[in-house]
Amino acid sequence: MSFNNVIKPLVIAILAMTFLNACDKTPQVETEPELRPVRTILLKAVDVSQALEFTAVVDALNRADLAFKISGNLTHFLVKQGDKVNKGDVIAKLDDTDLKIYVAEAQAHFDTAMADLTRAQSLVKTNYISASEFDQIRTKAQSAKAQLASANNNLDYSTLRASFDGVIAKVYSKNYQEINAKEPIVRLHDLSEIQLIVNIPESIMIHLKKNAAQGVVSATFNSIEDHNFPLQFSEVATLADEHSKTYEVIFTMKALDGYAILPGMTALVHAQVAREQSENQVYPSFYLPSHTVLKDSLGNYVYVVKEHKTGVGKIFRKPVVIGNITAQGIEVFTSFTSEELSGSSAGLQSGDHVITAGMSKVSAGSLVKFTQSSELATISTKKNNRDIL
Repeated sequence: MSFNNVIKPLVIAILAMTFLNACDKTPQVETEPELRPVRTILLKAVDVSQALEFTAVVDALNRADLAFKISGNLTHFLVKQGDKVNKGDVIAKLDDTDLKIYVAEAQAHFDTAMADLTRAQSLVKTNYISASEFDQIRTKAQSAKAQLASANNNLDYSTLRASFDGVIAKVYSKNYQEINAKEPIVRLHDLSEIQLIVNIPESIMIHLKKNAAQGVVSATFNSIEDHNFPLQFSEVATLADEHSKTYEVIFTMKALDGYAILPGMTALVHAQVAREQSENQVYPSFYLPSHTVLKDSLGNYVYVVKEHKTGVGKIFRKPVVIGNITAQGIEVFTSFTSEELSGSSAGLQSGDHVITAGMSKVSAGSLVKFTQSSELATISTKKNNRDIL
């Protein structure tokens, strides 16, 4: 047996064993450590606006008592209460028989005066009449023109017309009555929009800024359930009523389809007025469950989670200034300088996710299992100091 015949099978056997050993080895797969889930609450800023309620009286946007400018006998009365009229529509008429006679007389005098003036213009050029005589004739012509205009005006005044689109709210006279000049005949209301008039006491008025009326203002009516109607600020009186010492504020709203909101009705006006913060009165920025606030030698703090990547959050420590424990939770203030927050300039903000469970298992900088869906801190939206007037 030759040497090659012995070595060759031996080499093949060694290579086969090496290949089999390589196939038996399982590849090593690196696995990421399992992240700890945390429960969070989504911060929402506290609404510290003051809720105010006032009783309001409804009034028309425009109103007018229509009257004749001249006296006379009422012969045509064309409307009744509740009728809708348009601008220019005839409301009533006076007997115009004598007025037409006055117009005819004034027209005749005017025609005669104009004819005299025309002749005088030719005569004065030839010095047949003096300049003073011409001036007298011209003055008579001007007077006749004014008398004719006055007669025509009085004839026009015998017809009473609507001064704007609206509704006849009240009728003061009846047909065939003798009417005096400027005596009200009807009251006309424009109900395309309505006004809501409230009287604000000086104790509240003194704390309102000029732009306070631009807040959220709405109205409700007792007979219209589950409806809240937005209002627009119109005007405010800066002089108090002599008797009640209140200030009149007027809001407006569009007329409601399907509802007859009429002058004299009452409504409840709701207003959200922002309260000013001062050195003596500071309002909390947030309310948190008391157990979420931790404390160590550096002071009070909470843990906040921010998204690091999809499904993974990173823990951040945020110092806080706390107040009293209330039914809404513990008060948290952010209206302080960075020095008051232990040198941190990144305090809590609306939209932060604060950890509410598992705080002892995490630390700043650690990664946790995290999704954006969190429990909303609805307790922080409670309205404060509701005043009813």
